Amino acid sequence: MKSGFTRMLLLLAVVYCYTSCKKSAIKPVDKTNTDYAALSKQIALNLVQSISGKYGGANINEGIKAPSHISSNHSGPVLFSVNPLCGYTIDTTYNTTATAGDTTKTFFGNFKFVYTCSTTIPDGYLVHDSLMNTEKGPLFNNKYTTAQNYKVKALDQTYKLVSMDGYLYSLVETVNSVGYNYVYIGYKLQGLKVDVSSGSADVISGTALLNITLVRQDKGWPDNTINMIAGTLEYLGNHMAKLTLTPPNKSYLVNLLTGEVTAL
Repeated sequence: MKSGFTRMLLLLAVVYCYTSCKKSAIKPVDKTNTDYAALSKQIALNLVQSISGKYGGANINEGIKAPSHISSNHSGPVLFSVNPLCGYTIDTTYNTTATAGDTTKTFFGNFKFVYTCSTTIPDGYLVHDSLMNTEKGPLFNNKYTTAQNYKVKALDQTYKLVSMDGYLYSLVETVNSVGYNYVYIGYKLQGLKVDVSSGSADVISGTALLNITLVRQDKGWPDNTINMIAGTLEYLGNHMAKLTLTPPNKSYLVNLLTGEVTAL
């Protein structure tokens, strides 16, 4: 599993470096064609959906426990002298395929989950995973990849307020009759505090530093267009986040429940 996760991170790093190095070799992107409001919505919602288990893996809304749908095949030592769950590790892979009409969907990846303890009882966990979903039909071929490496720790005795730090990576590739689109988003989580008391994760404070690469090749055009963007996602509580992108030096307010985006 470790090698699988490492390979996924290396793949994302290689692709990112490749697009960075090739930037000068292709035509400059026409920034007026980029819908930054839509991009801001995608960036903000993707992180919440990732930590909520939409793409597989851990769901922060379930509290300090392993995902119910992941097999608990034990790998590594368990510290029974402290607590049977302290250090308990789930390390597994999965690969499933489903067909609906003329569309084939495949879900596969590697997942590692480790319970952590500050004293004698579990009060957090570590997640290391790489997950990929694909959709393929006669007129399209889409890939959605998520890699996650973060830690969660309870901040109170109810486990309803937790902290998060680490990294998430998202890569979306779509091919259809219009052309090819590639969206890479890297998140560096810094001091996120998440309230899960309502059953729907509300990131009430903290920031995520962003590293974004957009690649587009419209059908009939010989060259790609690339847009490199940095940004900051600042969490305000009440399911709201402020997203700042540079370039193009624009800021947006995103409602993480409704997806509504407001330019600032």
